[in-house]
Parts: sequence; C-alpha cells; structure tokens
Amino acid sequence: MKALKLILKIIIVLILLIYFIYLILIALIEIDEDTCLDSSICKEGLEINTEYGLVKINKENCLKYNWTWNDKKKSCNLNK
Repeated sequence: MKALKLILKIIIVLILLIYFIYLILIALIEIDEDTCLDSSICKEGLEINTEYGLVKINKENCLKYNWTWNDKKKSCNLNK
C-alpha cells in the first residue's frame, strides 16, 4: 500500500513538472511576440500580421519583403 502511494505521488509530481515546463515555454513564445511587436525585430519562426497579411518570419520571407535579415541572430528587422 505504501509503494502505491509513493508511485502516485511521483506521478503527480511528474505531471506538475511537465505542466510547469509547458507554461514556461508558452510564456517565452509570448515574450518573443511582444518583443517583435515593440521593436520590429522578430525571431525566425514567428507568424505575424503585417501589411502584406500573415507572414511567417524566415530568411526567404524577410528578403522577399525587402526587410533586413540577421543570419547571426536568425531574426528579421521589419523596419525598412
């Protein structure tokens, strides 16, 4: 019976740990999007709404719309 309680506690702790990590990752994504909207420097992989519609930030799209691509930081400066 004690072993069952211990296993149950371990499972609950693991579930809480996974949920906590998930929340941290969500918060980091939101921070990236906020920084992008504030500074116009967006990390690769974000999808943002621009004057051209919904655009996924990557090197190809950055250069396509005549924005500045930074290979070192893998980011795009949306200011022309």
